[in-house]
Amino acid sequence: MYKYIQDTIRNNSRSIITGMTRPQKKAFAEIVRGIFVENTPILRHLAQDGTKTAKKQGEKYSYHLGNISLQERIEEFSVNRVKDEVKRNTIIAYDLTDLSKESAKKIPYLSRVFDGSEGRVTNGFVLHGVGVNNMLLKLEMHDGERYTQNQIRRRIVEQYAKEFDRKGIWVFDRGNDDKAFFKFLRRTAKVQFITRLRENRLVVMKETGALLKVKDIPSGKYSVYLLNAHNTKVDDRFVYTLVIKKHLEGKEPIRLLCWLKDEYSIDQIVDMYLQRWGIENIFKRAKHKFNLEKIRVLNHQKFVNLICLIQFAINLSTITFINMQKLTHSLIIGVLFCYQLFLKQKSLTFNIDSFITFLKNVLKPLVPRCERSPPNQLNLLSIRSLKKLGSF
Repeated sequence: MYKYIQDTIRNNSRSIITGMTRPQKKAFAEIVRGIFVENTPILRHLAQDGTKTAKKQGEKYSYHLGNISLQERIEEFSVNRVKDEVKRNTIIAYDLTDLSKESAKKIPYLSRVFDGSEGRVTNGFVLHGVGVNNMLLKLEMHDGERYTQNQIRRRIVEQYAKEFDRKGIWVFDRGNDDKAFFKFLRRTAKVQFITRLRENRLVVMKETGALLKVKDIPSGKYSVYLLNAHNTKVDDRFVYTLVIKKHLEGKEPIRLLCWLKDEYSIDQIVDMYLQRWGIENIFKRAKHKFNLEKIRVLNHQKFVNLICLIQFAINLSTITFINMQKLTHSLIIGVLFCYQLFLKQKSLTFNIDSFITFLKNVLKPLVPRCERSPPNQLNLLSIRSLKKLGSF
């Protein structure tokens, strides 16, 4: 069992460490393993050599993280894992998440962000994320000094639209309610999409020509037009599908604007949109299971690399979790048996989050870091003198 998990980490790392020097490969392997064992990106906590101090090893990891670039390699690894699985109606979820660094002062690209968990504005970063089938394809830190969020969002959509041959259905939250962006998705990127609308979005009903706010439209499925950039003229070149449905009691109806090549029912469209919560769960996993917000390095390149390593750890956990359920090799059956026993002992549910906790318990550091005993009292005599006296 232990050998299978160890080999899985090593085999999936090969495509990423290609071209690195031997010390860089060793540092990469130790950091990845340490992230699984300690569930933290704090470099000193990842130390695994009992003969060296944690500070010395942390400095070594920091040095190598500053000399390599992992973002493109890990994104390529992630895309290759799901590329063949993306079909005509596969959900591709895009969303933003905040990375709170309340006490940070000197980290490059630091900005003011809204911390959703605390409900307040604080120092931090914005991360762009893309998820497909529980795989995190991108976790990119926003560079607000050179680009707007809209520019990076368009670049990301174009990148993956090309990778997936325009397949899949992109799903966006209401923060992406933008007429120019809808036009870009349809004309330039040429991808299908479902996006949630704000309640004050104006639409023109195709059948009646009435101009209405979506909050005033009853539940149902409609064909609609949007207005131009200045809300002075109807843009009748593109017809969209508007879906409004009461989803939860006591909550506002869910309002979705779609452009889909096939015909779907209201319930099917709402279900496809709700699959977007998969990427929200991945963000939560990164923050709570791997403590993404505890990154302490000040160098931008090191910061980005640590984010990518957490992305890699999440995807590696997902790959192993899926393989454990699909394959029938004796080693994998052994992992499944031990995992089920672990769930019974800990009273946990069968899911990726509990599997990450299981990996933390079964993976051990390469070299156990034993607690050092306090230094002995200094002797008044030299070792040579003590030997003559027969002390030892």
